[in-house]
Amino acid sequence: MGFANSKAKRLVWCCTILMVLVALVGCAPRAAVPSERGEATGSAAPEVAFTWSADADCSPCHNAESASMADSACQAAVHEQNAITCTSCHNDAAGLTAAHEGSTTSSKMPTKLTKTKITEQMCLSCHESREALAVKTANSTVLVDSLGTVVNPHALPASDGHAAIACADCHQMHAAGTPGDLAKKTCISCHHEDVFECGTCHEEQ
Repeated sequence: MGFANSKAKRLVWCCTILMVLVALVGCAPRAAVPSERGEATGSAAPEVAFTWSADADCSPCHNAESASMADSACQAAVHEQNAITCTSCHNDAAGLTAAHEGSTTSSKMPTKLTKTKITEQMCLSCHESREALAVKTANSTVLVDSLGTVVNPHALPASDGHAAIACADCHQMHAAGTPGDLAKKTCISCHHEDVFECGTCHEEQ
């Protein structure tokens, strides 16, 4: 009987010591894994250098613009429906090559064109001429100011400011919104009071 009790006590002591050791190990400091330190893990996509070419796939990097091609709220979707691709409009090879120099798949995407642009000649190669467009929009009421003044978006009064307006200033293909809404923002950038008539803000001295 005494031997059995002694054996039972030893078993209890062993279990107690084991539990204490397990508790101590659980509380001990541990090294942080890479993901907890903010380091890249082995599953991160490798950085890949990119060289622009006319037949390159733009969508992996310019995913917002690519998505707009299928978004009916964007004017770019109309181009997509007519088989107009990225390089149909973005065809400035020298500018695009320079803009993508040193780019990788992890580079920050620009929010607007800075090193290349869509020229008016490019737009008019499909959309006739400004005069022809003015005839088509002669009865348009998409541009109206706070006083009810309506202007033809393609036949603006002659001025240096109006002459500097490019097609892409109003026709922002990858932005959601109607052409009229987007064009009005261009007008407001100068006509701050939403009044198209000149001389209503700053009277001549």
